[in-house]
Amino acid sequence: MSIPSRYLDRDTAISLLAARGFNHLDIECVLDLTGPVHRQGAPVWPASAVERLAARAWWLHKDEIGLAMAQAA
Repeated sequence: MSIPSRYLDRDTAISLLAARGFNHLDIECVLDLTGPVHRQGAPVWPASAVERLAARAWWLHKDEIGLAMAQAA
């Protein structure tokens, strides 16, 4: 049995990353490197990929970004 993927729309991903201290250039970099994929005709970003890349930010505790993303998705 596979775990269903969670996806974030652009506005949600931007809001979550900005709340964690990412500037607009960092946000665009994360979004460029993690997606998008198209679901039901809309561009979305896999939450797990955004989480994994964002967790590498030097100013965040390694578990901090994952908790915020899981609650939002």
